[in-house]
Amino acid sequence: MVQPRRYIWSEYVPYETLRQRALLEMLRARAIAPLIAVTPPLLGGIASVVRACRDADVTVGVWPMLDDVDGRWASAVNAARFCGFARDLLVTLERADALPDALAIDLEPPIERMRHLLGGRLIPPPPGRGSDAASRYRALVAELAARGIEVFAAAVPPAIFHRASTRRGWQEFLETPLDEIPFARVSAMLYSTLAEGYSRGVIQRADARALLALFAGEARRHLGTRTSISLGCVGTGALGDERVFRSVAELADDVAIARAAGADDIALFNLDGALARPPTEAWLDALVHTPAAGALPPITWRARLLARALGAVGIGASLTLRPPARLSKWRWQRRERERE
Repeated sequence: MVQPRRYIWSEYVPYETLRQRALLEMLRARAIAPLIAVTPPLLGGIASVVRACRDADVTVGVWPMLDDVDGRWASAVNAARFCGFARDLLVTLERADALPDALAIDLEPPIERMRHLLGGRLIPPPPGRGSDAASRYRALVAELAARGIEVFAAAVPPAIFHRASTRRGWQEFLETPLDEIPFARVSAMLYSTLAEGYSRGVIQRADARALLALFAGEARRHLGTRTSISLGCVGTGALGDERVFRSVAELADDVAIARAAGADDIALFNLDGALARPPTEAWLDALVHTPAAGALPPITWRARLLARALGAVGIGASLTLRPPARLSKWRWQRRERERE
């Protein structure tokens, strides 16, 4: 039987807080691994945090990100800069004898484009931008794996659709070449609170629960044993306006749904919120100790409509945003089918 795995994203928690013995003991007692954000200004301090986790017998991962002006999250747009920073991070930790257990690559559009997308501006990217990105990320993943570091991705929900043409269309639209990189695991960011918040009231809690179940199922069908689910949000993140859980009970409900859908590799966003909304232990216990729901929530008509709309957009993007070489191959295959 595969053991449940639990993680917690830490985006803005000060490093001195992360080194505190009491916090590390809370994580160790529940076998929760922190995934700690590292931006260029924080590079000099991360080794001490990794060593503190190691001394406390806490599994630890690092979560490299660029400055906002460079896009913040990894994407096809900033692959060269991101991979360069990740290698700088690796060298820094290796020299300090502080290599982490895992490294998370957060694949999302550049933060300014993400803000536009969330605001309803669904403008496609320029064609051919970042065409060498996948090869750069593959090389980075290979270097990390050679050092025994598990590498996994965080991905936006439409990028993990089971249907290949749908998810690849979204990956091209979002400039996140997920399928082309051999990640050990992929954590779908199924944040029910964001579904409610960024829909401006159209999506209700019942719809968000249904979407969580639907996309967790899509992730399982596509990713199999590589499936991970990120749930949230307890606190705000880089965007600053994320809706958060109303209570610990909502988190427990989401954990129960994810587990009922067959996902038992679960990360929580974020430690920042769990510390700011005490008791912290209640959030951690909900993440770890909540059993699977007896049944999945029913699919509401809004959830079904949104899923179909996202699917249609993905298929459309796969036809209009294909690189020329792939488009030519697709046309050739279509002509061959028509001749048969």
